Amino acid sequence: MPRIPILGRLSFMEYQSLIVTYILILSEKVFRLFLWFIPVRWVLTHLMSPRYSPPSDPDTDALYECHDFGDFVRHWSYPVEEHTVVTQDGYILGIHRIPDSPLCTKTRSPDAACRRRVLNPKPVILLWHGFMMSSEVFVCPPDRQNILPLALTDAGYDVWLGNTRGNKYSYRHLTRKTWQSKFWDFSLDEMAMFDVPDTVHHILQVTGAHSLVYVGFSQGTAQMFCALASNRLLNDKVSLFVALAPATTPRGFDNDIVNAMIKTSPQVLYLMLGRKEALSIALVWKEMLSRSLHVWIYDRCLRFLFGWQCRNITAQAKHICYDHLYSFASVKSIVHWMQIIRTGKLQFYDDVPPNASPVFRTGHFCHRYVTAQIETPIVLFHGGQDSLSSIEKLIGHEIRAPLFVKEVPHYEHL
Repeated sequence: MPRIPILGRLSFMEYQSLIVTYILILSEKVFRLFLWFIPVRWVLTHLMSPRYSPPSDPDTDALYECHDFGDFVRHWSYPVEEHTVVTQDGYILGIHRIPDSPLCTKTRSPDAACRRRVLNPKPVILLWHGFMMSSEVFVCPPDRQNILPLALTDAGYDVWLGNTRGNKYSYRHLTRKTWQSKFWDFSLDEMAMFDVPDTVHHILQVTGAHSLVYVGFSQGTAQMFCALASNRLLNDKVSLFVALAPATTPRGFDNDIVNAMIKTSPQVLYLMLGRKEALSIALVWKEMLSRSLHVWIYDRCLRFLFGWQCRNITAQAKHICYDHLYSFASVKSIVHWMQIIRTGKLQFYDDVPPNASPVFRTGHFCHRYVTAQIETPIVLFHGGQDSLSSIEKLIGHEIRAPLFVKEVPHYEHL
């Protein structure tokens, strides 16, 4: 029986969700227009800052003026290099390198350990951020001791940081423009198929190393799991895979209403958010709201969606890092994650809508990433209160026995 256009596209419940969504979007646009005509930033700054601002710290005040990755790294007197990687499908990725430590250079008469690291080829390490983030998330903490790339540089590593297509540093393509829908036509599959292996290849070419260590956070782990599972040659180029807060089959959202709607209706996301970049309004609100109110709203959103309390992040760190937490991502990548949550499998993006004809779906099979075939040694670190990582399922069914597993009590995903 042929499907009825328009009326047969969504179920009755999905139409209800769609109507509510459009009402919310319209209300938000009207509210944004209203804000342009009142001194909202002045009002919010003076009303909210006394209540939510952390005490001023002269040692970290300069970090508020850091706008990009290079600003943060140079603030701590480390050198930084910018590189570009052109993927096989034409995306231009911006990646960063911290080649040396000011604590260990030839000109400062380093100790014996430092001299060995200068004379011998350095081990290479690549760090990759999570979903809707950029490389800035690794270098924005105000506490110098909590900045992993700098600690690795001090330890003698040649540190690189990747950026996923579409984000702040990878916002270009050889032929496609960012205002075109086809620029944003990518999901986790393309990140695993092109972004990761092409970045690894570039780094090994520049450094002359035969392999590198990969450290991923959240989606940064998922794209490497997918890449290693689908690219056997990449296993020889990655000597160790360190997964921080690994995300392969997330359990979903903490809010039951949102969880149910997202799991059953990914096409509603397309109708609500379009087919380009996702939630770009977040950047508008960041510029319009005071930093204190911006932090307050972020905390409430994380609690509403995931149940995270974020007690392990200091107020000072929130005020600095939340400004650098979000970066562009495609709506299609969100839909892909919702499909993974709904099926409970780390699978390829499924082009067949969930309400397609039963006759059509009978002959349809969506392939999954066979992560059990990964040969690269794996180390896992996860929080004891992480509501997204399914660590038991990952260890028990999805990968071979990892070299090491460490649970950090009282820590969440972020």
